[in-house]
Amino acid sequence: MGIDGVSKAAYALDVVERIKALSQSLRSLSYRPKPSRRVYISKGNGQVRPLGIPSFEDRIVQQQMSNILQAIWEPEFRNCSYGFRPRRNAHQALARLGEVIRNENTQWVVEADIKGFFDHVNHDWLMKFLAYRIKDPVFLRLVNRFLKAGVMEDGLWRHEDSGTPQGGLVSPVLANIYLHYVLDVWFEKKFAKTCRGNARLIRYADDYVACFNREEEAKRFMVEMQERLSQFGLEVEPSKTAVLRFGSQAAKHCGKDGLKRPATFNFLGFTHYVGKSRKGWFKVGRMTQRERITKKLKEVGQKLASLRVQGGKAMMDYARQHLRGHLAYYAVSGNTRQIGNYARLIARLLFKWFNRRSQKRSCNWKTFTQALKAWMPCLNVQHYLYPQPL
Repeated sequence: MGIDGVSKAAYALDVVERIKALSQSLRSLSYRPKPSRRVYISKGNGQVRPLGIPSFEDRIVQQQMSNILQAIWEPEFRNCSYGFRPRRNAHQALARLGEVIRNENTQWVVEADIKGFFDHVNHDWLMKFLAYRIKDPVFLRLVNRFLKAGVMEDGLWRHEDSGTPQGGLVSPVLANIYLHYVLDVWFEKKFAKTCRGNARLIRYADDYVACFNREEEAKRFMVEMQERLSQFGLEVEPSKTAVLRFGSQAAKHCGKDGLKRPATFNFLGFTHYVGKSRKGWFKVGRMTQRERITKKLKEVGQKLASLRVQGGKAMMDYARQHLRGHLAYYAVSGNTRQIGNYARLIARLLFKWFNRRSQKRSCNWKTFTQALKAWMPCLNVQHYLYPQPL
């Protein structure tokens, strides 16, 4: 819940009168969004990610604003954008990336991530972008009020001159609109047309990959991209941004870069590497990013430890539900070994904490293995991402 302490259940007690009052305040322009409640979540690498939790009434308004903005800009968004859009998801972005690398002779890849993107969106530029398609001053004023509402942290209100609170329902579509003009349109209508070879961009929110045939064009994009982002108050994260030799010839020429094997890159939770099919053809290999596995195992271990007092059934139900959620995203073609290893690690954690419910050992590994046969979800591939060869 937000700073006002009103939950969804409390709001529903007098929902008709509340909605009428909310509608009246919006029409009379007296509606003022409340500051978001600032919380922090761990990113798994020792850093934390700030989130802004709006009040429930603000969530209602933001949801409707998001629907309006989505309807206006969805026909304008480029095909290279996959994040926070209807009927588009991360697996489609991964499949498109594999198709571009495999079938369009990609030999160089630029992986990039914008540093603290949601905290550095320039409000003035964002309002200019919105004014391209929206002429209603009332709606624009409402958006501006949400941007200027600020955050509440430790009882102190802090005004934000830039950024959109990550966690707000309207923030994803505003972020897409911002990067649509800053990156997508610039890349496709200006930069790509100056390239002699193929140039493709695949973006999911503030995480994106650019693919090129030629080394000089990949390196030129790296320079011009950073100049372009700086014009709008953005910069790339150095640790997650690089130019890599990646493609069908990478294994042959990686020695020129002083490497024993081709470089890898991370995108949407997967480590991409140069692989070979059973027939010896080049393929884009994917495996679960190691940092993601470490972070999730730590969270599962802590949760299972806290569930010991609720009994073994609660522990097994939670572990099975978590594993199903993991498989729903990471069970992609080429990643079967990783998901099998992850399932075994979850089983070991379950066995460990199952036997620490008391001083007496609950079961041995033999009887536990028998129980796992009925407990273990199906580990089959759920998303086939290999492209059809030309």
